[in-house]
Amino acid sequence: MHILNSSRFQLSKTICLLFVSLTATLLNAQFNYRLNMGAPNISNGSSKIEHPFWGGFNSPQFQPFDLNGDKQMDMIVFDRYDSKIFPFVRQNNGDVFEYAPEYTARLPKGLNYYKTADLNSDGQLDIFTQSESNLLLIYINRTTPGSNNLKFQDLGPSYYRNQNPPEEPIHYNPLSLSKFELPDISDIDGDGDLDILTYDEYNISYRLFKDVRVEKGWNRDTFEFQIMDMCFGYFLEGFDNSIVLGECPPVDFKLKPRHNGGASSLTFDADADGDKDLLISNIGFARFNFLTNGKAQNKSYYDTMLSNDTIFPRNTVEANQIMFPAAYYLDISGDGVQDLIVAPNGVKDVKETGQIGYYKNTGQYNKPKFEYVKSNFLGEQTLDLGARSAPVFIDMDADGDQDLLVASNGDYSVTKGITDPLYLFKNTGTKFAPMYELIDKDYMKISQYRFQNVIPNVGDVDGDGDLDLLLGILNGKVVYFSNIAGAGKPVSWSLVDSNYLAKSPTLEETNTSPCVYDYNKDGKMDILVGHYNGRISLFECKSISPPSYVEVTKNAWGARGNEWRTNVTPQEWMLYGNASPRIHDINGDGKVEMIVGTAYGYSRLYNIDGHPYTDSLFADTTWFYEKTATDSAMPMMGSLIVPAFAELTGDTLMEAVFGLGRGGLQWASSLKSKGPSINTKAPSGLAFTVFPNPSKMSVTFQRGDNCRGDVDLLVSNLKGDIVYQTHLQSNERGVGIAIESWPAGVYTARLMDEAGQQAYVKLIKLP
Repeated sequence: MHILNSSRFQLSKTICLLFVSLTATLLNAQFNYRLNMGAPNISNGSSKIEHPFWGGFNSPQFQPFDLNGDKQMDMIVFDRYDSKIFPFVRQNNGDVFEYAPEYTARLPKGLNYYKTADLNSDGQLDIFTQSESNLLLIYINRTTPGSNNLKFQDLGPSYYRNQNPPEEPIHYNPLSLSKFELPDISDIDGDGDLDILTYDEYNISYRLFKDVRVEKGWNRDTFEFQIMDMCFGYFLEGFDNSIVLGECPPVDFKLKPRHNGGASSLTFDADADGDKDLLISNIGFARFNFLTNGKAQNKSYYDTMLSNDTIFPRNTVEANQIMFPAAYYLDISGDGVQDLIVAPNGVKDVKETGQIGYYKNTGQYNKPKFEYVKSNFLGEQTLDLGARSAPVFIDMDADGDQDLLVASNGDYSVTKGITDPLYLFKNTGTKFAPMYELIDKDYMKISQYRFQNVIPNVGDVDGDGDLDLLLGILNGKVVYFSNIAGAGKPVSWSLVDSNYLAKSPTLEETNTSPCVYDYNKDGKMDILVGHYNGRISLFECKSISPPSYVEVTKNAWGARGNEWRTNVTPQEWMLYGNASPRIHDINGDGKVEMIVGTAYGYSRLYNIDGHPYTDSLFADTTWFYEKTATDSAMPMMGSLIVPAFAELTGDTLMEAVFGLGRGGLQWASSLKSKGPSINTKAPSGLAFTVFPNPSKMSVTFQRGDNCRGDVDLLVSNLKGDIVYQTHLQSNERGVGIAIESWPAGVYTARLMDEAGQQAYVKLIKLP
């Protein structure tokens, strides 16, 4: 929800957002969409994709965790790209993992890295991740042993203690890591408690933080990290990713960073000598450095690296095919011995398909022998086009069913993000039992135009009865392809205009997402355009031939793709939102809805039917739920959500497919007969409030908790003239409207339901 002139009404926005969050417990949902992992079937040529709708992977991290309480290690996959959490449950103690999204809402949210380790030695793995300000966050696992009802205790930001001499004061400093780093969190020194190994970008060395719980004899729920080694392993890294053994930086002054502060680290005992060897990588390089620890061999007090191998693993396929790789040591095969997974650690500009290497350990836990198995672990089971997938349904071949066209950046390692292709999935099933087969990986050879961040939409913009193609692109413009085939024939698109709306976008109006919609029902197709800044512009069509559009608003219906930041003062919208609007009657009630994809992993629904575009509407948060034990969580699909809808089952209710930033798709179906658990207490009266009141610029009308059903809202001046009216559907909590242009004075707002009941509120407009 967005209040017009938000800079003057921060309090109003906060209040309205609180009301939005209450919607799920106060109103009957009309849609009840759920993620659907099973339908329809998709094939990549001749081979069926086993689990097409996981959503893809970009920079996944892999950690062991017992999700269901059966004492077998399952797996959490966390994608650094957009903080998406994938819980996987191990099947039959073997090497088969089943995606279990019902656990997602029970796990703590994460950022940048997601590590599991047993901090308090209670036999249960705890979770370590990072805050927006780069502080280490720890979540203690308080789940009852044997239960799958996961519970965690948030310890908040972590600090470490210095090692000053006794006569000097003790200082505690935030345990802050670079957001590009992947630390090692394990018992490195073998004393029974955890240590944290991090890269120090200023001293070009690795720092070791020890928990001193065991040394101090404290109980298991008391921890204190102290910095114990400013130069773990006694080595330095050079500009060219080289290793200099036997040298450490002076600790009394800072050196300039040798690389961009990004490093991944993993420790494990590779030679069964009792000390931890070190595997590291850096931003900008596609190989590992494997350093052998001589601590045990030399009976040294400090960890000291004796040799470095730039080929890793030896005696099998080297892990040198992806930039900035990271390694994970966990049991994949189910034989009780940790295996090796290698995947990108970068946030962007990484290899985005076939990038998850699996090496089986045929040796021991403390003396591994890695054998290369595959480069597409998990990725081979799902549909993954690279990054930034954006779908649209259209009957491409005029055979009466809906095909699927998906834009993507392809794989960055191939396209460099500057030659986006279109993938064509032909419906080889029937109109109401679709099956999709990928038949063209660069439809129309669209990559030749070198468009970036393509988002497609279709509609009859030239009024000739067939569907034309619009593409939103990175530079903020809308590209127009005219369908020259004619109505009822297979599409034949031809490029007409690379700046169809004759727009000179600002920096905030890049990453456009167009949507064709005749908002004023004059027979000419208007165009909604979502932007990077999270807002939606409405371009009204004044003339089809020659095409002429006027931007009538930059804030259509007050819809936003942004998140509301509550962790800053004053609270505010995030600067970006990547709004992707789509207009459909998705529940078959004869009224259109606007569904807006966002940058933040979910989509918002606005009931725009009957509202002028100047209204600032509340987002309906009850329409879409993830499969959970309580059906109470909105699905957090990742980032850069682009929705598409089509009626594919014959029940008049539309199915939904969502393109994701990670390059995959997620599917959702309506379960209208099965809704979330909500309060359905009978209404007891008609009531509403207006705030702020008095007001000068804008106001919000909010219906009471027991006010149900469709209602009409009318505002009259003292002469009885109606100056504003709108209709609120049963799942709309309220509406914000601009009153800046109204004459100062007293107005009467009247709410009227279908039974004829009425309620009145006086509104004062300030001069």
